[in-house]
Amino acid sequence: MKTIFNISVLSVLLLVAPSRCFAMANRVDVSKARAKELGMEIRSNAAGPAAVWVELEFETKGELKSFSRVDLEFRDGGKFLVTSSLKEDRSKPGRVIVSFAADRANLDKITMSVLVQPAPRDMTSYEIRVSSFVDLENLH
Repeated sequence: MKTIFNISVLSVLLLVAPSRCFAMANRVDVSKARAKELGMEIRSNAAGPAAVWVELEFETKGELKSFSRVDLEFRDGGKFLVTSSLKEDRSKPGRVIVSFAADRANLDKITMSVLVQPAPRDMTSYEIRVSSFVDLENLH
């Protein structure tokens, strides 16, 4: 009798208890050409003698229609150090702008990840290596 009760309770818990499923994100490296195809604009300006201001702007259409957020990741030697979601400026209808400032010497360690999630278990992360888009020699 006790065994039947335990099995019944376990069955109910398995059916009712919420479970989390962590979806794997498809990671897509974004080149300058691919950024252009996606309608992404990456701009940069000097922010003092040792810093640079980086801005990403794109339309929420096409592949980016189900845009979720933009994360900023900082890695050193392949080791993950910090990540943060960037605050979005949606003052232009249908467009998203995010920005940040960083030390010029560390740009090669920074990646912006544009996360798109068209369905709950389907996510794509468009990975932008910031150093590939910033021309340090010609900053204004």
